[in-house]
Amino acid sequence: MKIFTILALPLFSGLCALPLSAQDDPAVDLSRVAEKYVAAYNGKKIDDVLALFTSECEMIDEIDAVSACGIDEIRDIFETSFTKYPDRRISLEVLSVREVAANVVIEEGIARFSGEVPNEEGDSVAYSAVLVKDTEKGWLIASSREIATDSPDGDPLDGLYPLEGEWFMQGDHMQMELDLSLAPSGRYLIGSAYVTTPSEGTMENEIRIGFDPSLGQVRWWTFDDLGGFSEGTWQRIEEGWLIRTNGVTADGETTSAIQELTFTNSDTIVWTSSRRFLAGEAQPDVEIRLKRRPPAPSLSFDPAPTEADTAPEAEAEPSPEAEAAAAESIPSTSPKP
Repeated sequence: MKIFTILALPLFSGLCALPLSAQDDPAVDLSRVAEKYVAAYNGKKIDDVLALFTSECEMIDEIDAVSACGIDEIRDIFETSFTKYPDRRISLEVLSVREVAANVVIEEGIARFSGEVPNEEGDSVAYSAVLVKDTEKGWLIASSREIATDSPDGDPLDGLYPLEGEWFMQGDHMQMELDLSLAPSGRYLIGSAYVTTPSEGTMENEIRIGFDPSLGQVRWWTFDDLGGFSEGTWQRIEEGWLIRTNGVTADGETTSAIQELTFTNSDTIVWTSSRRFLAGEAQPDVEIRLKRRPPAPSLSFDPAPTEADTAPEAEAEPSPEAEAAAAESIPSTSPKP
């Protein structure tokens, strides 16, 4: 089943922003940092939390306009929060990690809270963190920022509507059909994609694309009929979208890719998938071209008129009975006797 999954990856499996080789991928070590942070936060173990920060770290909360610099100031923030909200719990969803310098990465994601939530953003907050790698302690947080997001001024789905319709791609080794329409609520594009290969048959992928107010970005979710799924964020670029997605196959293998969707015209989409990984192994880049399926021809039509249809109708000769009836109906003008 792995062969089929690799073929289906271009559109419907994950993406992350790791411009790294599979051998240098720090995601595994960084995931352990996230796990330690969540465990220490939920256990209200301040020393364990602070052990994950550099000595000159900073913390910025754009939502409540709070900032702190250094371990002592950050300790004060956690002590106040843990005392005021002892039942509050956190989980982290990492959306992307990118290396910006040697041993320096930027991690972006969503912090989700349960229990009492003290800010106006609700139970989900977008965050960005800069992590540096210490030779002895491993990855440490140098800067952490909770990001305030603004609701879009206009239609949050603006730019997605050109995707509505039926699309298809026919290749030598793969056929794809994509069908997207606006949900009755008007809040999502929903639909299905069918990927067919000679060896594996057809796989169906369910798709939902909508606006995530916690991130202030368009986001999508996909689910294949084998049990795999993925999700990711969409970013507007010139003439299209850049899509960051990560996911997991039905066999538990992680997937990631960076995808670029470009409208060459109203009826053609070029979809490029790069930096693709399956279970940590790099996969080749893929580019496909989707064409909009034209509407089906109408089955009802009016035939062209024939010469007989356009010729003037000949007047019929009246019968003797009709002539007699007509004569009797004409009033007489002769004088009465």
